[in-house]
Amino acid sequence: MEVLKVLEEKIVSLVDLIRELKTENVRLAEENAQLNAKLTTLECSVDNGTQRINELSQEKTLTKLVVDDLIKSIDSLVTAENR
Repeated sequence: MEVLKVLEEKIVSLVDLIRELKTENVRLAEENAQLNAKLTTLECSVDNGTQRINELSQEKTLTKLVVDDLIKSIDSLVTAENR
């Protein structure tokens, strides 16, 4: 009889452990879903930031070209005035 009691205690202990593990598994699955949502949000934010950087870089290049053309025009006007 003593052996059966020990076996029963071990089975009860295993059932409790399984319940704890299932509960922890559910919690970890929820946490994983939340982290995946945050990751998606951060990836979107990074993509938006990268796109904005590219837009600003193109704007900078265009502005530089316009300023260079403006300086050339001013130089030609000054040169023409001095003649």
